[in-house]
Order: sequence, then structure tokens, then C-alpha cells
Amino acid sequence: MSTWLAIYYFFSYIVFGYTLAIMASYLLFVFLSWSMQLRLKVDIPDDEVIKYQLQGSPLTPAVSIIAPAYNEEVTIIDNVNSLMQIDYPDYEIIIVNDASSDRTLELLIETFEMVEVPYDITMRVPSKPIKRVFKSTNPEFSKLVVVDKERGGRKSDGSNAGINVCSNRYFVCTDVDCIIEPMALYRMMWTVINSHVPVIGVSATMLMSNACVVEDGRVVEAHVPWSFFPMFQQLEYLRSFLISKLGWSRINALPNISGGFGLFDLDVVVKSGGYDNTSMAEDVDMLLRMVTYMRNTGQKYRVVQVPKVCCWTEGPSSMRALYRQRIRWARGLYEIVVNHRKLFFNPHYGPIGAFTLPFIFLFEFIAPMLELSGIGFMVWLIFAGGVNWGTAALLFAMIYLFSVLMCFILLFFDYNMDAVNWHNRRRSYIHLAFAAFIEPIVYHPIITYCSNIGYFQYLSGQAAIWKPIQRKGVKKRDNAQKPTGNETKPTT
Repeated sequence: MSTWLAIYYFFSYIVFGYTLAIMASYLLFVFLSWSMQLRLKVDIPDDEVIKYQLQGSPLTPAVSIIAPAYNEEVTIIDNVNSLMQIDYPDYEIIIVNDASSDRTLELLIETFEMVEVPYDITMRVPSKPIKRVFKSTNPEFSKLVVVDKERGGRKSDGSNAGINVCSNRYFVCTDVDCIIEPMALYRMMWTVINSHVPVIGVSATMLMSNACVVEDGRVVEAHVPWSFFPMFQQLEYLRSFLISKLGWSRINALPNISGGFGLFDLDVVVKSGGYDNTSMAEDVDMLLRMVTYMRNTGQKYRVVQVPKVCCWTEGPSSMRALYRQRIRWARGLYEIVVNHRKLFFNPHYGPIGAFTLPFIFLFEFIAPMLELSGIGFMVWLIFAGGVNWGTAALLFAMIYLFSVLMCFILLFFDYNMDAVNWHNRRRSYIHLAFAAFIEPIVYHPIITYCSNIGYFQYLSGQAAIWKPIQRKGVKKRDNAQKPTGNETKPTT
């Protein structure tokens, strides 16, 4: 047997075995997610019951909502009014102005009647110096705290500044332009209060707001975007939260809580060092350090996934924005593999070390590189005349049909959990199914390409540049009455 023929057979078996392993792992996730859904059906009552019990209990914990802002003058007032529509007994909103060069701070001061107040600040975690703290003289805006700090350059530094100011045991980190469901805090805190083991973090389901209709800072009509990239990201997010994260949550091995919206135990975060302002994957990095701290100190803990949508965020709608986002994510993944390598395949760190991180390494980190080498190998075989087209077609068909099957399972899961209150469920499912049929051949190659570019930039030592996504905004249905902090909105 010639050397090239031996390489051909070796690589072919590697690709075939790797593909089967990925499929088997996804089927395992389906089983774990379904098991978790059955459990949640019993453990989590309807929103009305959750709200009734938490509203009437003096033991319901207060929550701080931290939202860093940089040059948000166009939308900052609408965004803050949206945060004030959250329905929860006791919470504060901490807007962290990261030295904006526009009128973000001035608009906050003028609109919400803010004045500078003395504030006892304990530097629990590292952040750039806090210059001033503002509170409103109007009781309607008593929930609002505005922090003005020196420029940190990244959201993580603003989040750390908010952690240094927040006054509650639990806090939520979010983006200032996220649209939060009114029942979000109820859904998240229910899992904390009703757990026999301390919950150190809660991951909330997030979806794309690009095609949604918004009224008074609330999504009143949930739609699947028809825009090219957001349409696929909607499918991606649903798959991530309702299959992968629910599955990991079932064995207490959730690898990250999205930086867009997640709840944390302040004490554990502080003892773990807060967010790392040098990391491109600060959300994954911090949760792994929290898990490391809990395991090293011998404490029991849980990290939980909430299946119902709690937050809406605008996804990248252009190739350029998606390219920057995915390169940042790829670089962040490489950082995690390098910086937390002691956790990988290490059972001392529980399920996350024994199962989650090995899975991430084998099937998320390696996959883009193996796919790229597979494409190169296929091109070489075509020119060498060594392609068995029948076998190749069978393999591609198997992968394609499996991908589509996973989408239909996902739609069933969404229907079973009533995760999203779609404006038109049938139309939304048809839309998502359409995206599923073309995702493997159109969208997935783009993501693979971006991941490999991100890896290359990390390995070649190129400077990491973080740029926020340029938002286009959502469809609005405006009412004449200006929303205030005292209004109570019906639940969704």
C-alpha cells in the first residue's frame, strides 16, 4: 500500500469516526435535555404561580441589574425605561457609564433628574476608578443608580464597576440595549429559592430581537427574522439554550452563562475575582473560575438553565458584524483552552472538568480545524481522481439529514416547554425549518471560516480588538404615554 493511499484511508476513517461521535453526542444531549424538561415541568409552575408566591414572600431576595453603557446617547433613555418595566418586588438598576464621549451621561442626568451622591464604594473586584455615583431626586426613579467611571475599554470592566457598587446578594449582568422580559427575574430567582443546593449562577434563554415588535420596552410580537444572518442565529440560539445548555444543566455541567443576560451570586463572583478584562470570553472564563473556587473549597453548588425566553438581543445583520463577532468568539475559545487547561479531563472539577470541557475541546474547538483540513483533503482527492463519489454523497447526506432532524427535535422541545411565545407559532416553525434546510450548506461554512481565522489571529499574536455590534434597532409600536418606574405591565 502506498503512503498516500494509507493517508487517504487513515483520514477517511478519522472523519467518519469523528462524525459518528458528534452525532452520538448530540443524541445524548437530546436525551439529557428531554430529561431536564420533564423535571422542570414538575419543579417549575406557571408564571402566575411563581409571581404570586415570590411577590408575597418577605424572603424573596433583591436583585441588582448591572448594564454597562458606552456612547449610547441615541437609545439610552429608551433602554433604561425598558429596564424599569421589569416586574419584580425589589431590584435596582445600575447603569455604568464607561467614560462615554457623547451625551449618554448628560441625558441620564437630565431625563431622570439625577444628582451626585456620596457613595461608600468597596473595590471588591478590579475595575477602573469610579469617579461619581448618581441617584434620582424623583421617587419614580428610585431604582436607578448611575455610575460614572474612567474608560475601561470593555464591557467586563464596566460590569466589575457595577459589582463594586451593587448592594444585593444576587446580580444580573446584561447589555444596556437588551430587552428583558417582565417575568425574567421571577423565573430566574425561582430556581435559586427552590434549590436544596446553593445556586451560584442562572443562565437565561436569549433570542434575536431583530424582527420583533417592541412596545414600551417590551417585546409584544415575537417573530423569527427573515434577515439572512439573524435568521440562522435565531436557530443557533434556540439549539444552544434548549438542547445543549439544558442538557449540561441536567448534570450540573453548564460551561457558561451568557454575558447578555445571566444571574450570579455576588459572594462567589467576588471570591473568584470577577470578570477578567483581558479575556475575549469573559463570561466563560468567570464561570469556570467560580466552579474552580467551589470545587477547590469543597462546596456544593448548582448552575441552572432557565428554558423560557428571558431576554432579547439584536444580533449582527451584516457579514462584517458577524465576522467580527465570530472571530472574537473563536479567540475566546482558544483562550479558554489555554488558560483553563488544568480543568480539561480533570475529574477533580466535577462534571464540568470530566465531561463539559473535554466535549468542548473535542467537538467545538477541534471541529473547525478538522473541517478545514477535510475540505483541503477533498480538493486534493478531486484533482488526484481519488474520490469515491458514492461514499462521499452518502456521508454528506447523512450529516445533512441529521442536522435537519436536530432542528425538528428542537422545534418539538420549544413547543413542549412553551419556551417562546411566538406571535404566529406555525409560521415561526416553518421559518425555522426553512433555515434548518439551508444552514448546513450556507451558514455553517461561514462560521467554520471565521473560527479558523480567529484561531490564526490568536496563534500569530495579532492584537485582540473588541468592537461592539452596530445595532439597527427593532420595530417599535410607540404609545403616547411615557413609561415610568411606577408602571406595572402585564406578564407575557
